[in-house]
Amino acid sequence: MRHLRELAFIVCLFCVVEVAAAQPAGQAVEDSVLTTKVKAALAGDRAVKARDIEVETRDGVVQLSGFVDSEDARTAAVMRARSVDGVAEVRNDLSIRTDDRPAQEPASDTVIAARVRDKLGNVKLADGSDVNVEVSEGVVQLSGFVMTDEEKVQAGDAASQVEGVRDVENHIALLDEEQRARER
Repeated sequence: MRHLRELAFIVCLFCVVEVAAAQPAGQAVEDSVLTTKVKAALAGDRAVKARDIEVETRDGVVQLSGFVDSEDARTAAVMRARSVDGVAEVRNDLSIRTDDRPAQEPASDTVIAARVRDKLGNVKLADGSDVNVEVSEGVVQLSGFVMTDEEKVQAGDAASQVEGVRDVENHIALLDEEQRARER
């Protein structure tokens, strides 16, 4: 059953690659194609749980975030991403899952993630900014790209105020000057 789901996931990813490749040229399209290729490469590796890894791409720079079970899985994910043609750089913001959650669980990770996303909706982010939220055992991991340090700090502060959050790992990357100029 698991292999059937993985196969269906890979087939869907290749369909998305074909659709994205048929779109007009542009950096956003190239980045989305790279994202899809990296996701497909991750799905093809048994050491990696691809569904637990968020992939973001800006100007050929791939950011991997989320939670993995071991250092080996983390290394395998980075190596798979680097092996994809067109990837200029890989930012490894993957965290290793731990089992040190306290006995009482105030809220599930899904609920916490929804609350954090809702709270982030109140943060004023510039056009072109993109923040992703992953939660494991109450630890919130923020990733993506923003225009300013202030936006990064505001996102981290907003996430830390959500009930049930044990910790916030803020892996949001800043767009460089050239990227910011293109986004404006």
